[in-house]
Amino acid sequence: MTQQHHDAGGRATFRPRSSWLLTPRVGEAAPCVRPWLALALTLPIACGMFAAPGGAVAGSLPDSVSSTATETAPIRSVDYLWVLRTSLVRAEDVPRVVERAKAMGVRGILVQVVGRGDAWYRSDRLPSPEPLQGKERDPLGEILPLAHAAGLEVHAWINCCLVWSAPRRPVDPRHVLNTHPEWVARMADGRPMTRLTPRQRERLKVEGVFLSPAHPGVKRWIAETAYEIASRYPVDGIHLDYIRQPVVAIGYDATSRTRFALESGVDPLMLSRQPAAERARLDSAWSAFQLEQVTDIVRGVRDTLRTLRTLRPGLALSAAVVADTTTAWKLKRQPWSRWIRDGLIDRAFLMCYAPTVQAVLGQLTVMSQQIGVDRLVPGIAIYNSPLSSAAAKIKAARAMGFPAVALYSYDSLYERPGQWERLRSFLAERNLSEVQP
Repeated sequence: MTQQHHDAGGRATFRPRSSWLLTPRVGEAAPCVRPWLALALTLPIACGMFAAPGGAVAGSLPDSVSSTATETAPIRSVDYLWVLRTSLVRAEDVPRVVERAKAMGVRGILVQVVGRGDAWYRSDRLPSPEPLQGKERDPLGEILPLAHAAGLEVHAWINCCLVWSAPRRPVDPRHVLNTHPEWVARMADGRPMTRLTPRQRERLKVEGVFLSPAHPGVKRWIAETAYEIASRYPVDGIHLDYIRQPVVAIGYDATSRTRFALESGVDPLMLSRQPAAERARLDSAWSAFQLEQVTDIVRGVRDTLRTLRTLRPGLALSAAVVADTTTAWKLKRQPWSRWIRDGLIDRAFLMCYAPTVQAVLGQLTVMSQQIGVDRLVPGIAIYNSPLSSAAAKIKAARAMGFPAVALYSYDSLYERPGQWERLRSFLAERNLSEVQP
C-alpha cells in the first residue's frame, strides 16, 4: 500500500540513505548465493519435510549442511517493516514506531501514506483520513525526520487502485469516489464496485472498491500522487501496493470497453458470443490488454519520478506483488516479473503470506530459479502463522541467498507484548531445521 507538501520531512537537503543495492552494514558480510544450500532447502519441499502441522518445520538437514550454514552465513534479522496507517492515527504512537524499528535493527520502514484514497500527509490532492486524530496533522512529516535521525530509510507506501473499503461512501467531497465516479471499475454485469455490499465483497473476496486501470485519468491520478509525495518529502522511495486488479473480473466500464474495441474490433462484453477459435484469440488479447493497463500505471509513476531521480539517484521505486506469478498474471493482471525484467521497478517485495513454511519455500524456490534473488525481497507475514514458522521462512530466505527480508507487519508484531522478543529468539536458533512452535 502518499501525498505531501513542501519539505515536510524536516530537512533542508536530502542525501539518499540507500543506493537500493542493499550494500552490507559495517561489519556485515556481503550477501552471496550458495547454490548447494539453496538445493538443500528445496529438497525438504519435495520430501514433505516442511509439511508439519501448524506450519512448523519438521525433520532435519544433514549435520554438515546445517553447521556450515550457521558458521558461514549468520542469520540476520529483518530488513524492512511494513507500517500500516493504523499506527499513525495518534501522534503519540509515531515516535514509538521509530524507536522499535531502530531497536530491531531494520534498514527501513514502508509507511502507508495513501490508504484508501486519502493522504496521511499534507496534500493538495487527496482528503485527510477520516480516522486521523488531531487537527492539521502530518503523519509522514512527523515520522520521516525521526526515522532519518535514527538511520532508517522511509519508503512511502501507496495503495494505488484500491481506494475504499468502508461500508459507507467517503464523506469528504474531494475523495476520488466522489470527484470521479466514472473511474470506478465495473464488473461484467455492469455494476460499479461501489454497488457491492460488505457481504458481497466478502463472498467475492474483494478488498473494496477498485479504480479502472484502463482509464487515463486513473493513471495520471496515481502518478501525480506519487510525485506530490516524492517532491515534497525527502523519502527514500515510493512503494506501490494494490497495483493490480481485484480477483473479480472488471474492465467493463465505458472507457475500457471502448479502448479494447478500438484495438480488437470487439466489445469485451461480446467475447462469449464469438466462435470458439476466435474466442480464444480474443480472450488472449483481452488478457494482454488488461495486463498492459496495469503496467502503464507503473510506467507512468516511473516516468513522473524521472526528474526527481536525476536529482536524487537513491530514490527507489518498488512494489508489493503477489508471490505466485500465475495468480499475479492470470487473475490479478499484475505482470510484475516483466516490470523487474524491463527495469520499471527497482525491487519487488514478494507477498509470501501463505501460512505454511512449505508453501512459502516453494514460492521462493521458483522465484530464485526463474528471476534470481538480487531484486526480490521476500515479505513474510506473521498475522496468520506461528512466530516459529515466520522465523523458519526468514531463515530459509536468507539461506537461499535473498539479500533482504521484509516483515508484514509492524502492527501485527506489536499487537501483543513480547512478540518481537519471541521471534528474535526463534531467529537465533542455530539449526535451521529445529525451530519448533
